[in-house]
Amino acid sequence: MIREGKSMFVSAGALIMAVTAALSPSSVLGEGGARRDVVRQAAESMGAERAAPSSLSKRATIMNRDGYVVRKGSNGWTCLPDNPGTAGTDSICMNEPWLDFMEAMKNKKDPVIAQVGIAYMLQGDRPASNTDPYATESKSGDDWVEGLGAHLMILLPDQQVLKNVPTDSKNGGPWVMWAGTPYAHLMIPIDSYPSR
Repeated sequence: MIREGKSMFVSAGALIMAVTAALSPSSVLGEGGARRDVVRQAAESMGAERAAPSSLSKRATIMNRDGYVVRKGSNGWTCLPDNPGTAGTDSICMNEPWLDFMEAMKNKKDPVIAQVGIAYMLQGDRPASNTDPYATESKSGDDWVEGLGAHLMILLPDQQVLKNVPTDSKNGGPWVMWAGTPYAHLMIPIDSYPSR
């Protein structure tokens, strides 16, 4: 009986192989689109996971930059891959307060920060203004953050505790980014910044 089952399995396998070989690659892979999507999602997941320590990111939810959940996580953290439309590598892993903060920024609303927010950006970040959350290019006299390596970003419910922290991004240590705006947060470089 087992032998007959194996024989049927081999015959069925041969039939599947014959049918697959007879079909063109485009009909099997959907003109390459389906395969490209799988490869792209795998690359996005790997890039997103590199934003934080693997002990955290391997159980985090992975979302693409369009908000589509590629992988559901189990630890309350969310990681996004690098945005290919920006300079630099800006993959990020964050807890829920940071996710809410980013949504508020996207919609140009004041964020509600009720808990400490933590975000990892271990691959670095894209160039950005240290003073204007919506600036897309450097302006004369602006403190432009460029070439920033691995860092943490912290949101605090009481922004008053940030008042004695430097706002100069080139001070060699932690600083407040976007001070005086609803989006002020603490930047903590892990790699030297500015690089020496």
